[in-house]
Amino acid sequence: MEYALGKRFFTKIIPQFVEARNRKGITQANLDDILGVAKGLVSKWEVGIRKPSGYLFCCWADALDCDIILELRKDENSISK
Repeated sequence: MEYALGKRFFTKIIPQFVEARNRKGITQANLDDILGVAKGLVSKWEVGIRKPSGYLFCCWADALDCDIILELRKDENSISK
């Protein structure tokens, strides 16, 4: 399957967003409303069909009371060596 943001993003980042949403007890539909996006869009982000813009990505994290933190990769598949 091809993911809108790539496999690494889908397998490493999106599960954290889903977990945070579930911890807060917010449904995908509720989050659509909170963010002011089309119905079903959060679901599409979470399953990798669509990708949020940079702005909506930040709004998504903010709506879940989360910060986006960058970490250097520690594996040998890293782009920079």
